[in-house]
Amino acid sequence: KGAMVALTDGGETIGAVLRTRPGVKPVFVSRGHLCDLESAVTLVLASVGRFRLPEPIRAAHALCNEVRRGRDGH
Repeated sequence: KGAMVALTDGGETIGAVLRTRPGVKPVFVSRGHLCDLESAVTLVLASVGRFRLPEPIRAAHALCNEVRRGRDGH
């Protein structure tokens, strides 16, 4: 957990490939508005629970699927 390599393009660091749990696929992290890459990586690691993805991303995905199912009539 926490192992990371820089994701680069043309010599410029544009993100990080971050392992959030041992033995699982990594996630890709990039900086955002008013957030540098180091802070983004710290935030992702702080918000990972039992699963590979950070909890806010998991919750947003679950809500999206719930709304989508409601619109489809399922």
